[in-house]
Amino acid sequence: MSRIESRDKIFLALVLVFFAAWTYLLPPIWNHGEAREGLVARSIVEDHQWILPYRNGEVPSKPPLFHWIAAALAHLFGLSDFTLRLASAIGAEVMAVATFILGAAIGGRQTAWLAVGALLGMYQFWGSATEARVDMVFAACVTVSIAGFFFWRRDGRASARVVSYLAAACAVLAKGPVGAALPGVVILGFLAMERRLDLLWKFISWPLIALALSIDLGWYALAYGVAGGEFIERQIIQENMDRLLGTHGFESNKTALSMLGWIPTRTFPWNLALVWVLVRQLRGERQDRMDSTGRFLVVWWAAITAFFFLVNIKRSIYLLPTYPAVALLAARAIAAAAANAKTSRPESMEKFSRWLQGAFSTPRRAVITMALVDLALILPNPVIWKRMISYQDTLSFVNQVGAIVPKSAPLFAGQQLRESDLLIIAYRLQRTIERKPIACAAPNEYFLSRLKPTDFDKVETRLLAASEENNAGLAIVLSPSGKPCPKKKERAREEDVD
Repeated sequence: MSRIESRDKIFLALVLVFFAAWTYLLPPIWNHGEAREGLVARSIVEDHQWILPYRNGEVPSKPPLFHWIAAALAHLFGLSDFTLRLASAIGAEVMAVATFILGAAIGGRQTAWLAVGALLGMYQFWGSATEARVDMVFAACVTVSIAGFFFWRRDGRASARVVSYLAAACAVLAKGPVGAALPGVVILGFLAMERRLDLLWKFISWPLIALALSIDLGWYALAYGVAGGEFIERQIIQENMDRLLGTHGFESNKTALSMLGWIPTRTFPWNLALVWVLVRQLRGERQDRMDSTGRFLVVWWAAITAFFFLVNIKRSIYLLPTYPAVALLAARAIAAAAANAKTSRPESMEKFSRWLQGAFSTPRRAVITMALVDLALILPNPVIWKRMISYQDTLSFVNQVGAIVPKSAPLFAGQQLRESDLLIIAYRLQRTIERKPIACAAPNEYFLSRLKPTDFDKVETRLLAASEENNAGLAIVLSPSGKPCPKKKERAREEDVD
């Protein structure tokens, strides 16, 4: 693999420093996605449940690699919103370094920094790098696995193959079997395009397969020993089979048209490099033919995009593992354009050609230019600033609940309360909140529920706090309904679909 110069190490370290600083300045965790993972990490830190940490008393939906990293950081710096989000910032740093190393191998330091600059110019990369969610750590593992295969094929180094296998094993520990599937479809697709499927058998290593399986199946076996069938139902059947097929509560509200909208918008303008590649291929001239590296990057993007195009549940963040491929394609296109500006200067493009040549003539200038371009792309984007202004009503309600309900008093959630609201409140109040039918309530018990009168099931209560925006309220039970307790309803799954 390509070595990184000392000065490049300093600049790459500054990327992590920047994301850490940005993370530190963000408002408190107020959305259910981050609260969900925060509850799992807290279970590790406070209850020492390293094998299968629980989430508000329930089996979590994802394997624990992200939570292990967050818990390790919490042991160093204390458990906080910052340390939870810092795990994603570290994942973003790993992805940036892997992208830099690939860029240096493909086209030198200039291409490497152009690729990192393009990656940092994708607003969803910024968001995921500073969110306490599993996606960035997962995408970083997938990126490293694919990069390991690239260097194994180019150099034939056994160490690169080891990296590829171990990174895929880590991806499985971050998000389940899809962590092995994504590098697999990229590798298989590329070798098929190259008509070199014979290399697949050379890449396969039974000792490395055994090592990866021992890591992943070892954890699955230990987790099964903790929770038994509940774990299988939650993380194998629901999170994989039901999600893939769209059954049992996992019907998708995103269509293939959603994917077609995300592809051009989430990585703009760097995805114009894909158009550039297509145009060059359609021209059909010899000098425009795509080389093996170009085909590798296109297959990387296309294989993962097609994979999620076919599965039932769709989220734009699922495309995060394709971002390094788009960034590297963009870097190659910019470097090629800058090189052409030296030899070909149409009179109508004289000023632009002169600027292009000067802006990217050295790695240092490329870094400065890309940093300015990234700031121009990111800072005006309202999505980046949404977290700064959208949290106030939610946290205000949570603070009211915390001020009213004593720590020693029981607090329950009604069956109708949205799972997302329950997770946020449980995380912010640092307590487990069990669901309980309000018809089973005893006098003086505190209940969280929706605001509809029918949700209180004719139980006499007094409303103590309410949030119209969240359609949630806190009530104290004055007298029970006298009705028999209904059977426990199936737990809501909304928090794992979005």
